[in-house]
Amino acid sequence: MKFLQKSIIITFLSLSLLSIVHAQIPNSIDGIQISSTPEIPNPGQNVNIKVESYNTDLNSASIVWIVDGKNYKQGTGIKSINILAPDMGKNINIVIAIMTSEGKEIRKTVTIKSSSVDIVWESAGYTPPFFKGKSLFAYQNSIKVTAIPHIAGSNGKELDPKTLVYKWTKNDKVMQDQNGYGKQTVIIKEDTPRPLELEVEIETKNGSQKASAYLTLEPIDPSIIFYEENPVYGILYNKALNENKSLNAQEINVVSAPYYFNIYNKNSPLSYVWSVNNLEKPDLSRSQTITLRSKGDTSGSSLINLEIRNLDDILQGASRSIRLNFNKNEK
Repeated sequence: MKFLQKSIIITFLSLSLLSIVHAQIPNSIDGIQISSTPEIPNPGQNVNIKVESYNTDLNSASIVWIVDGKNYKQGTGIKSINILAPDMGKNINIVIAIMTSEGKEIRKTVTIKSSSVDIVWESAGYTPPFFKGKSLFAYQNSIKVTAIPHIAGSNGKELDPKTLVYKWTKNDKVMQDQNGYGKQTVIIKEDTPRPLELEVEIETKNGSQKASAYLTLEPIDPSIIFYEENPVYGILYNKALNENKSLNAQEINVVSAPYYFNIYNKNSPLSYVWSVNNLEKPDLSRSQTITLRSKGDTSGSSLINLEIRNLDDILQGASRSIRLNFNKNEK
């Protein structure tokens, strides 16, 4: 049996030492390195393009910068320029012509492309019906995070987010189980009281185009808001009760709304500790509502205090007080 030995001959062609690189991939062939800051710019963002050499002194070299075919800047030792990143789907082509002090000509080119990523997050924390705001991120909330990349293909149109590759990192640790092709959405729950730092790196399947984004969320404590439950209109979520409330009626139902607590199902993990004038009401340990009645035709006040704890997620807790003043009915 005969074996055929193959040899690979690498030939270096050195005419004008032409090299093409992307903005985010520095090139160091023949000692010339090009870098851009930021590496992956957003459209319209200022970009610093810099050229360095380990083989020759560029401070004494004549350097010409040509941007999209036009002379942009030239002179001795001009090793960097600043430009604005193009609109998404467009490119800026930069040629750097270098004449070293030794009389050697070197030409480099770099292409600047733009991309961006929007990050949308949604907390699973509780908010009452018809609440128009956004549920804030409280300690130990589960949140859904979606990346919306804006990366253009060769035809200038945005690529389908489902066709891109995603790498998610939480607090400097790669989320291996939630990375990969089309994984633009992740579900996260942070069980520590520190801020949540999230990064997503997105690229095409062949790695030719990239984008990235960062998100930092500071967790807050959940809170309690009191509302009145009207016998005719139901819970009046449109008007929260103040800390000192005067009432003309002899009875009121006070409903607590546990804002931003985790409530996963009907078997709520929340514990309610109600007290009236510092007397605890253990029979209401699972109730969001307390009913107050005045005694007879007299004036008086009641100090209502509520403490809510999450029995499953121990970092979630809140307390609040309200004073209800019952006025004497004039006949």
